[in-house]
Amino acid sequence: MIIKRFFSLIGGKLRRWVKAQEARDPDAVYEAAINQRVKRYQQLKSGAAAVIYMRNKLTGELAAKRATIDELSEQTAQAADLNEDQCALIMIRRRHELEADCARLREELAEVSREAEEAKGNLISSKDEIEKLKVEKIKMLARLKNAQARIRIQSTLNQPSFEEDLRALEEMRDLIGQTLAQAGVNHELGNSELDAKLADLGRRNVEAKAAAELDELKRKRRPPLVPMDLFVRAGDPVHAGSDSKPVQ
Repeated sequence: MIIKRFFSLIGGKLRRWVKAQEARDPDAVYEAAINQRVKRYQQLKSGAAAVIYMRNKLTGELAAKRATIDELSEQTAQAADLNEDQCALIMIRRRHELEADCARLREELAEVSREAEEAKGNLISSKDEIEKLKVEKIKMLARLKNAQARIRIQSTLNQPSFEEDLRALEEMRDLIGQTLAQAGVNHELGNSELDAKLADLGRRNVEAKAAAELDELKRKRRPPLVPMDLFVRAGDPVHAGSDSKPVQ
């Protein structure tokens, strides 16, 4: 009693362990099921081959006995024509035996033919089952991986580390935005200084042009200067007494 309970306990633990391993490796479970069905298919194929061989053998025997019956019928007719009654009787009895054998062979052939058709049907069904199981394996494993991926994503979303990652990402976005804004301000300041310099040069150019225009205006409006020789010819006493000399 104790030994029975012990083996029952061991068997229960072993079954739980096997189930746990199967849950971890569904691919292996499907492969084992497929291999089992392939093994069964091979067995059915071997059985079908034996039944088909028996059907072909019975078909050959039946054809041979029918040929022998036809030959005996001809020989019996020839013996009757020759008044070989003893030989004719022997061949008639032999023909009857062969006809009985043919009847038995026809029954066996009909039964074996039905078994052969069933075997072929089982082969086709088994092969279809294997193909369906292979397709099911691909689909179910794909769905399982998809579900596992969704579970991992959901678990990641629920973890605090994900919130930390989001916060770090937002901080990095702010830092990048501030850096870009600072670069934009520096660019605008540089452009403002250049614009100021250009404006100052333009202003100086305008002022220079205005001063030149004013000088030109003054020059045009100033009265013409009188030449100095006109005063000399007018008899300036200072210049006449000091500068004039008698002509020799």
